Amino acid sequence: MASKVPNSLCSAPWSHFAIGAHSDGHIVTPCCRYNVSDTKYLKPKFLPSQQVTSRDGYFESIRQRMLRGEKMPECAKCWHQEKNGSYSMRHQMLKKMSLEDVAKIEQREHPFELRYIEIMFSNLCNLSCRMCDVTQTSKWANLYNKAFVPKGITDEYVMSDNFLDQFGKAHTQPIPFDWKMLEGIDLSNLHTVKILGGEPMMSPEHLEFLTKLMQMSNDPSKINLIYHTNGNKRPAPKVVEYWRQMKTIELVFSIDGYGPANEYQRIGSNWEGLVENIKWYASLGIDFEYRIHSVLSSLNIWQFDDLCDWAEKEFKTITKFPKDIPGVFYPEEKVITVDFVQRPPYLDLKIMPEILKTKCADSLSKSKHIQGETQQSILDYLQSDSYNKEYWNEFCIKMNAIDEHTKQNLFDVAPQLEGYMV
Repeated sequence: MASKVPNSLCSAPWSHFAIGAHSDGHIVTPCCRYNVSDTKYLKPKFLPSQQVTSRDGYFESIRQRMLRGEKMPECAKCWHQEKNGSYSMRHQMLKKMSLEDVAKIEQREHPFELRYIEIMFSNLCNLSCRMCDVTQTSKWANLYNKAFVPKGITDEYVMSDNFLDQFGKAHTQPIPFDWKMLEGIDLSNLHTVKILGGEPMMSPEHLEFLTKLMQMSNDPSKINLIYHTNGNKRPAPKVVEYWRQMKTIELVFSIDGYGPANEYQRIGSNWEGLVENIKWYASLGIDFEYRIHSVLSSLNIWQFDDLCDWAEKEFKTITKFPKDIPGVFYPEEKVITVDFVQRPPYLDLKIMPEILKTKCADSLSKSKHIQGETQQSILDYLQSDSYNKEYWNEFCIKMNAIDEHTKQNLFDVAPQLEGYMV
């Protein structure tokens, strides 16, 4: 009989792994949110077939810690969300493999059954979002070289040292995908794939992977695809052909504000083009599942209500959303899901001067769209830490430097910050 497992456990290390970009290549983690604390596992030499499925791999050490009931610090993001009453990735994983399933699989010789994979092919991207780093977008290298380097500004959060040459300039070539990461991995029974970026719709490896998946799958009609896309690029026609043969396609649009607010935080984004592309997806006749995911920072929190208003009035109409969706945090029931910028820390909401946090809280309390659990979660997050003068000074210096290069103006999208920049 299978032994009982702790309620604090996450099923990801038994059913799932994520392939993410790293400055030296690609790394493997239990999920895309897992914060690797042991730096020796940040080396891309560890392939999924070596460390995921066996009893002596890196994943086994994670599994044993979870089985002992440890709330691992590497999983802090989920624990923080759950503490605030939010729906976490751990909850999502347990819907795909339950605690009972884990207990049964744990009795096997090989304690792993691949059901779900997250894959980031490359950091190739068309945007240089202010809250991203160079492993998430190749465009950050150009931004770093033009906005920061001439002013002698460095930033360990967006640009690691091994991306820099001897003169302190960033390498601009995208990180190529290493197909060895999938060697020895059985994709035949895979039923859920989340594709991240970079921007997946412009990645050449995207189509190559889907072709491989369609060839290996025992039943493509059972495959669920999830995309996180900035919406400014369309996929190749062959990708759309594959989509029509699969079970569900979920499009999660990364949109951080309405109009100029989104274009400010996501440098290079075009609002009109984004809306046209959303309409194009809706015209394909595919029963997509749609969602917006917003990352809240000191830059866009002030205009978040405008985005929520647009989502309720326009996005749901464009995409013919299948049901009336209340403003709660649970992804299955919500048009917009939210997250908070924590890295780079100078964009983090909770480090703002206290007077700005008070203004932000007052604005949220008057919002017609940000209510209930969503509102409370943001308010709780605002107060989860105190003002950090060092980070705030860094925020001011770096936003000014980027604005000078991009010809943007922070006060156009966040006038509430005027008078508080040093």
